[in-house]
This record gives sequence, structure tokens and C-alpha cells, in this order.
Amino acid sequence: MKPKIQHTVATNLGVKKTEWRRKPNLTGTGATHVRTFHARLNSEALELLDQQVNTWLDEHPEIEVKQVTMTVGEWQGKVKEPNLIVQVWV
Repeated sequence: MKPKIQHTVATNLGVKKTEWRRKPNLTGTGATHVRTFHARLNSEALELLDQQVNTWLDEHPEIEVKQVTMTVGEWQGKVKEPNLIVQVWV
């Protein structure tokens, strides 16, 4: 009997393609856009977060990261649970 619950590996989970009207500033100063990522506080979720951030950066070679902020806070879904929230300013 085949198990009913299956784990699949997906890329870009819930990530929409971003079409920016304003081009990123490549002078090394001044962020013009931000992208927010979040993950639960467990090792598997943090590995997926790393993968999502790296994939996003690879797909946007025209951007230059200006600043990264991180915080831990409650993320509300079906239940409230602590998440790592990462904002990448470009």
C-alpha cells in the first residue's frame, strides 16, 4: 500500500517572479528594492531558506545586495510559530 503522505522537493515555493519597473542601483549605495524570506526555526527549513535566497540571487545577476536584516518573530499561519525573517535589500 502506497503511503498517503508524500514529501516532494519543490523550488521557488510560493515565490513569484518579480518584474521591477525601477532598475536596481548598481553604484554600491542606496537600496531601491527589498525581498523578504522567512522560515521556521529548524535545520531543514533553514537549509531551504538558504536555497531559496541563493536561487533568487542566481536568477537576478543584475542586482547588488546592499544590506541584509534578520529577525526572529512570530509568523501567523494555521498556528503562530517563531520564524526567521530575512530581508535582502538591493
